[in-house]
Amino acid sequence: MRQVHVLVEGTTEERLVERVFQPELSRSGVWLTPVGLKTRRAAGQPHNRGGVSRWAKIEPEIRGLLRNSAVDAVTTLLDFYGLPSDTPGMANLPSGDAYARVAHVEGAIGGVIADPRFVPFLALHETEAWVLAACRELSELVGSPGLALQLGEQVGRAGGPELINDGPSTAPSKRIRKAYPAYRKVVDGPDAIELLGLSELRAVCPHLDQWIKRLESNGTG
Repeated sequence: MRQVHVLVEGTTEERLVERVFQPELSRSGVWLTPVGLKTRRAAGQPHNRGGVSRWAKIEPEIRGLLRNSAVDAVTTLLDFYGLPSDTPGMANLPSGDAYARVAHVEGAIGGVIADPRFVPFLALHETEAWVLAACRELSELVGSPGLALQLGEQVGRAGGPELINDGPSTAPSKRIRKAYPAYRKVVDGPDAIELLGLSELRAVCPHLDQWIKRLESNGTG
């Protein structure tokens, strides 16, 4: 079983790794272990919310995980939306579509780390995009029949959940909370995605699918 450590933003991502990704990838001989990002925590505060601070603080955490020779690969599960401005590639983002932009930054991050065991990954544009993909499941979970239609129409207009933009009032998480103010990020999101299932999620999220394929193939780039 290949060992892969996943640097994650918060508890939501930890739950996704453990409940959605890990069971599927273990069938391919890959064991994922989520590792919470330390740099985002305020002093004395629990690691229960996402968000990252500065790349200058994130980079040492990635390198620290790579120093563990028992780990076959290290990857990241961070949101593209809200990524620190000092992250490699952010200063010269291309003008192409979202997939070209995120690939540019992931490539720049990989170039800086320069370790064959490192697989950079950024969720387009937030992990809440995956909740939008599971809007029917979310609607059933929270008992709000109209929620699936409302969010599903927005996904359709964007061309897919990963293409929902990253504006401060229109990012996936903002859309979900506007449609359903009682949304609980750590509970409702992972539960809905787990109900949807990874195969269905991969079918509508090609960037996520590419990441999973890389991890399934050999655990490295």
